[in-house]
Amino acid sequence: VHRMTFRRVVSLSLMLSIAGMLVSSIVLFIVPQGRVAYWSGWTLLGLTKSEWGAIHTNLGLLMLVAGAFHVYYNWRPITTYLKNKSREFKLFTPSFNSAFAVFGLFILLTILALPPTVWIQNLRVSLEEGSADDLGEPPYGHAEESSLRVFLRNVGMDQEVTMGNLEAAGIAAPDLEVRILDLAVQNGMSPQELYEVMKGPEEQRTTGPVPIPTSMPRGGGRMTLEAFCLEYNRNIAEAVEILEAAGWTVDAEATLKDNATNNGREALNLLDILREGYEQGSP
Repeated sequence: VHRMTFRRVVSLSLMLSIAGMLVSSIVLFIVPQGRVAYWSGWTLLGLTKSEWGAIHTNLGLLMLVAGAFHVYYNWRPITTYLKNKSREFKLFTPSFNSAFAVFGLFILLTILALPPTVWIQNLRVSLEEGSADDLGEPPYGHAEESSLRVFLRNVGMDQEVTMGNLEAAGIAAPDLEVRILDLAVQNGMSPQELYEVMKGPEEQRTTGPVPIPTSMPRGGGRMTLEAFCLEYNRNIAEAVEILEAAGWTVDAEATLKDNATNNGREALNLLDILREGYEQGSP
């Protein structure tokens, strides 16, 4: 009786773990990229990206254990699939060969990036880019892991002004070494929301030019030159003039990456030229 009960528990555990893996796989397929999810405080059903990842991993372990027991208890019927008409064991039966062919085909199509598998990957990229546009990109990768001191330095914000904005919002930073993520969580907000508080009220924010970064911000390559100039409070006509003076042919409505590619360069080279041009006071 106990053996039969255990077999039922194994089978039901395998079924539930497969169902759970299916759900968590779908969630991890549509989840924003890590930098966006962690910066925006993304959750689904109250669970973060990390928690969904942990669920997926542990359900996979449960599925492996339950699957191993399931194979053990059903070894005899499984081996019948690997026997020929004479009831002799034969690994490469027509059924096995067909299953292996389907298995190999999916792997080959994935490696060669051919339909229909490539459609799935393209859909995932599209969902990730859409999430980044909707939720917003961090100023740089894993910005939420930075200390307040490092964050202010990287984004070019004035320490005294920022601390005043936080204090006005009722947020007390214990010191400049506190992590952005920890400070956000302590005040019941996402790092992105904390960043908006740090900037101060919209009407009081500086409208002057923002320093051009020395490294490509996350998602920056997908920004159009026009959007980039708007983000950094720069005049698009001046940016075009600086680049053209450096021998570039540019399109304000094309992305930084496409502009760079069209000129046989990297997107970071475009930032370097703009930064040097502005620092020299040109045009």
